[in-house]
Amino acid sequence: MGFLKRLFGGGGSGNSAPVDKNGIYLYFRHKRAADAVTKVRADKQHDLNRTNNGFVWHKTIVDSKYFTRIHAVVYFDSNYQVTSADIDSGEMITAEQFEAALAERERQAQADQEESES
Repeated sequence: MGFLKRLFGGGGSGNSAPVDKNGIYLYFRHKRAADAVTKVRADKQHDLNRTNNGFVWHKTIVDSKYFTRIHAVVYFDSNYQVTSADIDSGEMITAEQFEAALAERERQAQADQEESES
């Protein structure tokens, strides 16, 4: 269960970011590009559809670098914890993996800029 909490942002992290009581944050990576990562917010009141066992969220996600599409259907229990997900063209990742991919993207962009200035 600890893996699911890390994957889907459950539990306290110790940072001072404001708490978003109505939002669930999910992180995705496109399967063809490790740096094509996206953070998506699902609103508990407006984006989730009720099912017999909890909720379901349907979303087509477009990353901000290559504009590739990821089709996701994510299932939640009644406590808004992810129970399963069907994802085409990508995968769900942890918040830490998302941050690491952004840092690598920035590092590569700086290296490319320095190379072009030489």
